[in-house]
Amino acid sequence: MRLPEVEVRSGPDALRGLEREWKALALEAGAAPFLSWEWADAWLRHLEPRQVPRVLCARDGGALVGILALGETTRGIPGLGSIKRLGFLGERLGGADYLDVLAAPANRERATRAILGSLAVSGDWDLLELDGMARDSHSLDALRAAFDRRGVTVRESERYVCPQIALQGGFEKVLSRSSRADNYRRRLRKARAMAGFEYRVVRGEAEAAAAFERFLELHEKRWSAQGGSDALGRPAARAFHREAVPSLAKAGVVQFDELWIDGACRASIYGMDTPGVFYFFQSGYDPAWASASVGLVLLGLSIEAATERGALVYDFLHGTEPYKLEWASGHRKTVLLRVARAGLGTAMLLARDAAEAMAREAARAILPAAAVEALRRRRRAREQAGL
Repeated sequence: MRLPEVEVRSGPDALRGLEREWKALALEAGAAPFLSWEWADAWLRHLEPRQVPRVLCARDGGALVGILALGETTRGIPGLGSIKRLGFLGERLGGADYLDVLAAPANRERATRAILGSLAVSGDWDLLELDGMARDSHSLDALRAAFDRRGVTVRESERYVCPQIALQGGFEKVLSRSSRADNYRRRLRKARAMAGFEYRVVRGEAEAAAAFERFLELHEKRWSAQGGSDALGRPAARAFHREAVPSLAKAGVVQFDELWIDGACRASIYGMDTPGVFYFFQSGYDPAWASASVGLVLLGLSIEAATERGALVYDFLHGTEPYKLEWASGHRKTVLLRVARAGLGTAMLLARDAAEAMAREAARAILPAAAVEALRRRRRAREQAGL
């Protein structure tokens, strides 16, 4: 099998000049929105401006057939200097799932093998951490094969569960499987009887920015009693989404589902609609309307609309909140894959990270729930203040 050639673009201008080709490849691949140029570009500038991009591009006869978008950071180890870490552009801070090599199905195997083979023989990194890959990713076997050699340790650990709804068979079949079916029908009838009831879908670039601000206001209201939102509490996170939303709307990806009653938006879902899959990213509602179950009503309407559009899957992304599980019929899982080169600095860093993770878990087990929540609120307050 002849493999494509791999071009490595590094440094602050690594993404420059790739926009058109990257967008075309993402469209051909039908990829998750978190692999898009729009997501990576805005994420890099707002959430991780200190990362140095390293983009591996597989080209076949000059045509772009695969991309692996990574970011490089240097982490200091007291007494041992520093190590160079590579991770996905778009990881963690943005709330992305299913990060991976981006390639169209016809070229996926060849492009993935070429890119990962190039990365494996490169000697200018110490730790590769790929967080947020789907457990069923096509790349995992290729990764293991590429790094199956001495001097490298490969470790895989589970990260998150992503509940999903299979939409085949129509909305009534979906509803029949949900534990909230009777409650949803009753709440929907009552909501429809209210003045100004309207379900809206907002997709256009011109309307997306205003829809995001409505969503953000409701999202913040929803989480205000808990000290603010983990996902959107930081000023940098809000700035990231304010830039990414219009760009993704222009690409036809972003969608806001809204429930309007009595002249105002009472609940909003920030989602992303791709061929075959609707991704439920975040939601918000007005707590003053909680007794009307506006969140439940909007979620049911959103699922029904996705079914009518021909989507096959309604993906809640990571998190096992009860309202997701009440609808879900299955799930995907994400993993963290760590590839570490032999070295005392890398070993010490991994040991330190493992110890910190164990300490956090121990604290959660020991501290009363009220104390854990107080710590979360303090952290959210610092994030919202930009500290």
